[in-house]
Amino acid sequence: QQKHSYLLREALTNLGPAFVKGGQQLSIRPDLVPPAVLKELQKLCDAVRPIPDDIAMQLIRKELDQDDLEVLFQDLKLVASASLGQVYKAKLRSNGHYVAIKVQRPDMQRNFSLDLCLLRKVGVVVDVFTSTFTNQPPFHKALYESFSRGSYMELDYENEAANQTKFQHELAIRKCPVVVPDVYKEYSSQRVLTSQWIEGVKLADSPKERIRELIPIGVELFLTQLLDIGAFHADPHPGNLLVTKDGRLCLLDFGLCAEVDAKSRNAMTKAIVHLLLKDFDSLVSEDAKEMGFLPQDFDTSELKPLLTKILTVGLIDSGSDLRKRKRKLLEISNELNEVFFQYPFSVPPFFALVTRGLGLLEGIALSGDPEFDIFRASAPYARRRAVALLGSHSLVQRKA
Repeated sequence: QQKHSYLLREALTNLGPAFVKGGQQLSIRPDLVPPAVLKELQKLCDAVRPIPDDIAMQLIRKELDQDDLEVLFQDLKLVASASLGQVYKAKLRSNGHYVAIKVQRPDMQRNFSLDLCLLRKVGVVVDVFTSTFTNQPPFHKALYESFSRGSYMELDYENEAANQTKFQHELAIRKCPVVVPDVYKEYSSQRVLTSQWIEGVKLADSPKERIRELIPIGVELFLTQLLDIGAFHADPHPGNLLVTKDGRLCLLDFGLCAEVDAKSRNAMTKAIVHLLLKDFDSLVSEDAKEMGFLPQDFDTSELKPLLTKILTVGLIDSGSDLRKRKRKLLEISNELNEVFFQYPFSVPPFFALVTRGLGLLEGIALSGDPEFDIFRASAPYARRRAVALLGSHSLVQRKA
């Protein structure tokens, strides 16, 4: 199994950056992936084969319009290599502060375009199949556009710098106990990003006690972004979450972020509360329509009992045992797929990124606490948000 795991990682690396991203997402799902495969896929987060230093330095010189990098930095040292670029630690000549310099791999635009072209062709075939043999409307276009837009956003480090600065400000005014590094705009460009160096260890590599301690903060951080700020970090994989020396959570890499409008935020808040209250009728007839999963004029009378049964068994009755959850997850996935193709469901583009972000966060949590439940962990914040949204409505007065 170890050999096969290694070959899988090598295959994903050779297939291109889009496939590496998929491997990264699987790398923190102990509930879905065997341990040997998990260990190998985790290397995709920050141990991808690096480009030679001379090529990286040439790119930095070109992007910063500086022939001699020694004028700006000293003690440059490669510390990580990922799917889109690699990171160097250095000391600023101007003030002696340590920084992280992220430089993009050469030809990333071209490589991503080739990957996306392949995915688009596969998606066209999927759409023809679904529209011919099911009641499911074609969904490939929306998902493809969401993925491609997110991919190209990640390749623009100026956009990432703007996201990082925005999130630092928004989280600070809400007094979230989370560190976001400063951006050095004068040493950044579209393909080079220089940020404050934060000393720490990856959350996933921390002791299980520390993971259990910090994950509630991570969940609240994600929900604050999603339901309050209206913009969220959609890529919280293990390489992007650090624990600082003083025990705080640090969020890195703001290349993949997404916005959620107020209507969708409010609908998601109510959906979480309805899910916690096991009010599946409201979840299907109200929330699914408000979020765009079902047409507004769709009659849900036939669908509600089906989804109620599936969700009750899959989300409520499975408990916290990891093996049982794996089995139930497979069952609920198969049943949901059947229902999905029988009725006119469509997935809002932003929701694919929401589930990605929550899935990555849950995967890290499960590595420290096999009994972690993302829905229960979301309950305290969701109730507070619902009270703020709905006032003293009876919906939020019941215990979840």
